[in-house]
Amino acid sequence: MILRRMWHPRILLVAGVVALLAAIAACGGTAAPEGAGQTAAATTAPTPTIDRMAAADQPTPTAPLDATPTSVPVPTVMAVDERPDWWIEGAGKHYRGDFPLVAQYNPGFWDVHYGGSMNTVLVPSGPRFNQILEYNPVNPSEIIGDLALTWETYEDGAEFGYIFHLNPDAAFTDGHPVTAEDVVFSLNRITLGQAEEGVLRARTGLMNNFLVHDTFEALDDHTVKVPLRYRAAAFLPNLASDYMKVYPKHVAENLSQEQANQGIAQDEAMLAIEAGQPVGLIGSGPWMLREWEKDVGYSFDRNPNYFKAGRPFFDGLRIFLILDVARRISALQTGQIYGTYQSVTSHTPEDVARLERDTDGRVRALVLEGAAVQAYFLNITKPPFDDPRVRRAFYLGLDRDLGVSQAVLGFGLPGTFFAPGVVEDVAETRTTDPAFATDRSAALAEARQLLADAGYPNGFQVKLNVVNTTPSLPSAEVTAPQMRRDLNIDIEIEPTDLATMYVGMRDGVANFDAVGTGIILRDPGDIVNQFYLQNVLRNPHNWQNDRVDELISLQNEAIDPAERQGYLEEMADILHRGESHWVPYFWYSTAGAFDYRIRNYYYPPTVQLIKKWDHVWFDPDREMPAEVGYVP
Repeated sequence: MILRRMWHPRILLVAGVVALLAAIAACGGTAAPEGAGQTAAATTAPTPTIDRMAAADQPTPTAPLDATPTSVPVPTVMAVDERPDWWIEGAGKHYRGDFPLVAQYNPGFWDVHYGGSMNTVLVPSGPRFNQILEYNPVNPSEIIGDLALTWETYEDGAEFGYIFHLNPDAAFTDGHPVTAEDVVFSLNRITLGQAEEGVLRARTGLMNNFLVHDTFEALDDHTVKVPLRYRAAAFLPNLASDYMKVYPKHVAENLSQEQANQGIAQDEAMLAIEAGQPVGLIGSGPWMLREWEKDVGYSFDRNPNYFKAGRPFFDGLRIFLILDVARRISALQTGQIYGTYQSVTSHTPEDVARLERDTDGRVRALVLEGAAVQAYFLNITKPPFDDPRVRRAFYLGLDRDLGVSQAVLGFGLPGTFFAPGVVEDVAETRTTDPAFATDRSAALAEARQLLADAGYPNGFQVKLNVVNTTPSLPSAEVTAPQMRRDLNIDIEIEPTDLATMYVGMRDGVANFDAVGTGIILRDPGDIVNQFYLQNVLRNPHNWQNDRVDELISLQNEAIDPAERQGYLEEMADILHRGESHWVPYFWYSTAGAFDYRIRNYYYPPTVQLIKKWDHVWFDPDREMPAEVGYVP
């Protein structure tokens, strides 16, 4: 067996990855770590009471910002004795008490492997766990070890893969050490959908592209061998995703899927139900869930035995759930809340720009461009969308420019299948696809003929299962009258909360669904994995196309960027026929807001990454920066 060491005492790029990843764009910047020279101090603030009746004026729109893509993160290893200053005890000022933040979504599924929603699964549940690798929270252009201290490649005949060496200090919150067996168990759980039909792995199932279920091996208590299907350049960037959590085998193996989703352990079921607390799944992460109450909020206690010394920098987190955007803005404006818990997903850019202006810079705007896509999911198992002609008619009839203009006030671009500038160019698509043309007459004429051929010459009525928040609900409110006017399609909007919407989509309750989705990585493979694999949340009725399936495999295995680009462009051409279950409406920017005294937060590559809140701290003595926008 040939071993190849993949790290230098400080930084080394993974061999074979750079050639492919250099061709992929990622949104977000890089910055140097901060925190050196800070002295430890305790700061205290009372936990605020949220005035749920507070109101704010209507926001004043501001001009959209330009997105400048940078290179995607590359794997890096940091030696244990060279951790950055912000990692070390005393680097940040410790906040005594619960740090108050705001969110807008109730938790849904608590099993991060199963649930596919960032806002209802990853955000509330994820901070309890670690991954093998992670995106460096203060330099997101790097991938560093989380549970892993170092890693290396190996070759054994035709077999190729990685060996990960785990931190021996890591332990779960019940005191059990994190071992290689826990990692093997978690990887098998992540790839279970490959081995057991009907097992949903919403945003972790993509690992089946690279891994084979039940092939992982614990070489000793802290060393894991992970064979790959092929030399996949995208493996490490996906492994570092916040969804690839490591669970304790001794706990998780005793939970049914329903118990894991509800967070209820078998022997504590009644107690947990009465207390309203998820208590089943535990992790090794910086936070331990204390309690949650539907429509009110949830809170965390600091893990006192967290293996990353000195972190996190708060005694606890208290997340208030406020659905109404005006009330969230008011809570931030009056200082009752110090920031948005989802960082850059809670608000629109014009809201936070105005908030920064109205607070004279005390609250700072955070805006991540092109971070999410608003789309419609068509139920291909029920009339009328079981007919591909109707699906193409809907695809052609959707006025994407109107959606950008009215639903997100210009902070977006028409909904190509891949992120703008990645595989597809919006300007070129306008010339090749009538659905994107400025002159919509040809698209509407074809759509009307398709409806007539499918037996709907006078249109039809249909129910829309839609999330009751921005931008999904405004999008539906733009689409409904537009489709009624142009194609005589009468859409009945049924707003619901995000968790319920996903259950309805999965169970086929509605004819079609509307929801915005944040991408995990800017790599186009992320779109493929989320929407076009089988048995994943965002392909609930398993739409498939034989050539698309072939192209998925080909682009996964391609090492040459030009070759991979060719496969992806061919896939985009097939998808632009408009016959799949997923109809992108527009790409849009997401935003949040932080008090300027929140330190050490750096823009992530996408909204889905760096969600543990273990590196951020609060400095009550900080002078206000002169720069506009959030300054770390």
